[in-house]
Amino acid sequence: MHKEVISDREGICLVILFISGSTLAMPTGAAAGRDLWLAILFAIVIAIPILLIYAKLLSLFLGKDLFDILEYGFGKIIGKGIGILFIWFAFHLGVLSIRNIGEFPVTVSLPETPIPIFTLSMIMLAIWIVKEGIEVLGRWANIFVLFNAPIPSMIILMLIPIMDINNIQPILYDGINPLLKGTFEAFAFPFAETVLFTMIVSSLKTKKSSYNIYIKGLLLGGMLILGVSLTEVLVLGPDLYGATFFPNHVVARKVDIGETLQRMEVIVILATTTASFLKMSVCLLAVCNGIAKIFNLDDYRGFVTPIGLLMFNFAIFIYKSINEMTMWASSIWPYYAFLFQVILPIVLFIVVMIKRNSVST
Repeated sequence: MHKEVISDREGICLVILFISGSTLAMPTGAAAGRDLWLAILFAIVIAIPILLIYAKLLSLFLGKDLFDILEYGFGKIIGKGIGILFIWFAFHLGVLSIRNIGEFPVTVSLPETPIPIFTLSMIMLAIWIVKEGIEVLGRWANIFVLFNAPIPSMIILMLIPIMDINNIQPILYDGINPLLKGTFEAFAFPFAETVLFTMIVSSLKTKKSSYNIYIKGLLLGGMLILGVSLTEVLVLGPDLYGATFFPNHVVARKVDIGETLQRMEVIVILATTTASFLKMSVCLLAVCNGIAKIFNLDDYRGFVTPIGLLMFNFAIFIYKSINEMTMWASSIWPYYAFLFQVILPIVLFIVVMIKRNSVST
């Protein structure tokens, strides 16, 4: 199978869009209330050492992905077993992303339209681009990041006149516990979800590429989310922010500059949809690449369509309502994902370093 190589710039754009995917629509770290901006800032800081571990693993095994590294660290049987767990994690995250992107337009603008209409069209596009490979996905991200990143920044500037600084004061008014909970939520969703890139990025140009992709992507994407979330709290207030399913859309509707700029929420929907599309495509690629590695297949493209359609079917039935979706994202997902985002990567890193040191001595 042809080795697909992406540039550092394309990798950074992939991480930025992946991080901002569902997060531009759904709130993250809402438990922190008026200290949301602090929670996201702390989450970025905490995520840096974890993402450095992801980058280090890819740097040590240039040309290899997570599944190859798992077999090196734990042996073929245990390594494949843990690899199956990561495949499930990527599959589950992809299902959640598909449902998020289905709920978003139906809730904010087209309530009479069935959710499968949106989700099926998006998953078919994801199937197509994943079959084309990560090189095409990287070039796509390189183009669309120029569309997604400036739009939230432009809306933030236009909303400055109606921002209320009292909505984030006083700092730590509710104590430290809400801040810690909000930080944990923001860390798990979306920053540490980038563990999926260890499953698909195996052919980088240099050993430093993984560090550039992870850290620059985290900082740029994190600053984007920080700016958007801070704006939402400043405009809506912490209570309304926490009670709103899609605060970014609500905030964008408040943009009204004479007869010139109105209905900015339409552009927000487009930006959110394209970023979410990238996220579900990365998840689908991670699942298919993992299956190919577990079963020693030469190419993953043969089963992209059935896996994509299976993810689509799961997405339709995984939640009974949007309330259940938001509850899962804030209350259950951070603890469920911690095993895959932190514990297993750290254990793998320790085992790999011990084995490499024992070999070198």
